[in-house]
Amino acid sequence: MAAELLHLHKKNWDGMRLGLIEELEAHLHPQAQMKIIESLQEEENIQLILTTHSPNIGSKVKLENLIICNSNSAFPLGSKYTKLKNDDYVFLERFLDVTKSNLFFAKSVLFVEGWAEEILLPSLAIKLKKEGIISKDLTEAGVSVVNIGNTAFLRYSRIFLRKDKDNMLNVPISIITDVDIREYEKNPKINAEGNVVKEKDKIVYVFTKIDKTQYEKDTKAKIEFKEKEFKDQNVKVFVAPQWTLEYSLFKSPSFSKKFCEILKNVHPKIDINNYEQELAKKLINEGLKKTELAYEIAQALESDPTISIDVEDSGIEYLIKAIKYAVRN
Repeated sequence: MAAELLHLHKKNWDGMRLGLIEELEAHLHPQAQMKIIESLQEEENIQLILTTHSPNIGSKVKLENLIICNSNSAFPLGSKYTKLKNDDYVFLERFLDVTKSNLFFAKSVLFVEGWAEEILLPSLAIKLKKEGIISKDLTEAGVSVVNIGNTAFLRYSRIFLRKDKDNMLNVPISIITDVDIREYEKNPKINAEGNVVKEKDKIVYVFTKIDKTQYEKDTKAKIEFKEKEFKDQNVKVFVAPQWTLEYSLFKSPSFSKKFCEILKNVHPKIDINNYEQELAKKLINEGLKKTELAYEIAQALESDPTISIDVEDSGIEYLIKAIKYAVRN
């Protein structure tokens, strides 16, 4: 490559200065890949076209300079072609790291909010395959689970959205997100005199259930809003029907019993006479060990034969549909 670059920089030459590099990453340590691609991007007055299967390189090349090849077509990611906004490019330049850059090479993508979903979904897919609900698990289907660590899904999903709807990418995109409507509210405890109750100079709080009708109305409205916000072309959104992933698993007929067992193992001090309120407290106070819970549930899915999946289970149906769409079942 160095020798060819010398030729491209030769003097007294008015012809085309074009360099073609196939699979730059071959035999190169990831750090060397990073150094070389940064160096190549600083070249001036020459045109370089590279092919790659390396997420390392995908994360380092400017997004607007990438072209995804899919189904015998080429899809440039410049602002002229995608629905990405100018500030999306700036955002993704900083946050589209090596792990997330797997999305460029996947046959389909599952975008998730956090570690819990990232840990749980592959195991759930394995369980679904074992029970004959899907024909391939995520690895076999070439699906990447991309944990964006927040809810800025549009920043990422717009990579796959084309301004020309007649030239869409054949890559199914599933967005899995929480509805984030609380079923409980937290308020300071008030005594008979109307004063806030304190113990050891700390405010005492009470957790009360929100009116069921209002909760269901707000949840339905939020789901509809999220579906309208994210759904476009090959991008579909799958929203947790209850508050969060964990709350939906708790409400799930298939998972509720096992979830409570695991919740007790992870949080041994909770009141087992009221799992629902204890879970609500942990969620509201941001004290729930979500990653540990997801790990234990994933282990149970792969090893416990007593767990059976009901595809119409209202608590997990959204996860099953998201996986089915991603694996093209």
